[in-house]
Amino acid sequence: MRILLINSPVSRMSPHAKVAPPLGVAYLAGHARAAGHDVEVLDLNVSGYNPRRVTLALKRLKPQIVGISAFTETYPNALAIAAQVKEHDPGITVVMGGPHPSILPAEVVAEPTVDYVVVGEGEATLLELVDVVAGLRVPGSVSGLVWKRADVVVHNERRDLLDPDSLGLPARDLLSLEFYADAFNVLTARGGCPYRCPFCSASHIWSGRHRPRSPRAVVDELETLVRDYGASYVFFVDDIFTLRRDWVVELMGEMERLGGAIAWGCGTRVDRVDEALLALMTAHGCVGVQYGIESGSQAVLDSVKGIDKSAALDAVRWSVAAGIKTTASFMVPFPDDTEATLRDTFAFIEQLVAEGAEVLMSYTTPYPGTAFYEQADELGLRILTHEWGEYDAKHLVIETRHLSAERIERVVAEETSRIGFTKQA
Repeated sequence: MRILLINSPVSRMSPHAKVAPPLGVAYLAGHARAAGHDVEVLDLNVSGYNPRRVTLALKRLKPQIVGISAFTETYPNALAIAAQVKEHDPGITVVMGGPHPSILPAEVVAEPTVDYVVVGEGEATLLELVDVVAGLRVPGSVSGLVWKRADVVVHNERRDLLDPDSLGLPARDLLSLEFYADAFNVLTARGGCPYRCPFCSASHIWSGRHRPRSPRAVVDELETLVRDYGASYVFFVDDIFTLRRDWVVELMGEMERLGGAIAWGCGTRVDRVDEALLALMTAHGCVGVQYGIESGSQAVLDSVKGIDKSAALDAVRWSVAAGIKTTASFMVPFPDDTEATLRDTFAFIEQLVAEGAEVLMSYTTPYPGTAFYEQADELGLRILTHEWGEYDAKHLVIETRHLSAERIERVVAEETSRIGFTKQA
């Protein structure tokens, strides 16, 4: 069957939009192609939403299925793409997946231009959906699928979680890798983070179950990237790369096979590293690490993150001392933030910069599936807009019980000016 997979783009193009290829879409493409299907990938984050590119792809491939991947920020463009596909040919089956449709499947599938929503991991579900489109099975038999029977939304049972070592490699050859700042991103686990931070939707999608790939399989992929693509740097895109220390140590042992051919970066929590582990990582090619610190107020950290400022300071110092490019990310505001705690955050940013860290700052965003979205009233949050295109972490979309939007922006402006900090995520 002919399948076109489209990564829906952000509304406001920025360098950040083209940092890395859409790995989830590439995994879907590789899995479907291995099953014998004719697959193409269109990443519109490279160009922005260009209807002509979509039309050309539809005319060239003549797909029977169009799969559209969407985050909350990109969902409005995903709907526009779906409408364009149906206008081009109403007989094309349109399916949506990705974080936003997985969290709000009933809302998404209720759209007249969306036939199906895939919830969670899509590889196996997509292949079974092909059989539905071919008339070989009925929609109700496909786990992980949400669909419409007349005007009634039907939620099939959830699909069992997949073995990440069984999926093969993402189809990177279907992407124009030269257009990305970090062309080679690698996923070492499925499932992600067990911490259930109230500002993150990962636990809603994955139920907190972490499923690592075997270290051997990860290094096999790295060898492929070096041999076939000339890669010299990769970024491990896992939520918490060092979640399991024993697994990281085993991976470092496998990396001996690479002979220093590749450098790499990762993201993790400050309480999931130590000085010895960072030294081991550095010895095996780690050149960058990003820590999600989020706040400089210990009271706020206790309520949303469960880490200590002292641990954050130690992690930054150890990383910088090891020669690792160290980035710390922060968000404002949180429900318990006051003007004083916001200023504490910027004072801590100033301290970490003095220690040698780079800093990224974003606005806290109440994404669907997070406690900040689902319990906003209880937490004293006022959500200012449900225009999903504004949910890019670059625009303030909440007020708190203590702080109006105007006051938040005033404090941010004053503090960034005071410390000369302008870099945002």
